[in-house]
Amino acid sequence: MAPPNDNRAERMTAYLDAELEGAEAQEFEEFLEGSPEARAELEDLRKVMQLVGSLGPVEAPPDFAEKVSRKIRRRMLIERDGGLLGLVTLPFQVICIVVILVVAALNMMAQLDSQPQGVERDPALAEPEPGEADPDAPKPIAR
Repeated sequence: MAPPNDNRAERMTAYLDAELEGAEAQEFEEFLEGSPEARAELEDLRKVMQLVGSLGPVEAPPDFAEKVSRKIRRRMLIERDGGLLGLVTLPFQVICIVVILVVAALNMMAQLDSQPQGVERDPALAEPEPGEADPDAPKPIAR
């Protein structure tokens, strides 16, 4: 049975570190026999682990732990406050939207002023002049 993709790298690392138990190791080896892609990935991982293992020790800077803990506290504060950064930038976003709407309205008004057009009455709504009979008016019923 093939291990899930999200767990495959973790299982490969455990296999290379000889952390898999007998039955689990046997199951993983059977999976590797049936999957050339997985064997190639395992070989690449083995090479990376050998390369990393051949590197010399590296000493962290003296203030490394302090910087990391400061970044963690800052991220936790932002997440806990429900996105404090979002609240700070919200007024700027609202101002930008208002400015865009004002500029669009001013532009529309300027275009309307530069192209004046006469207003015509709809002839269907026009009142008949005195003396003219309205053709659509109901006819009086003679008795």
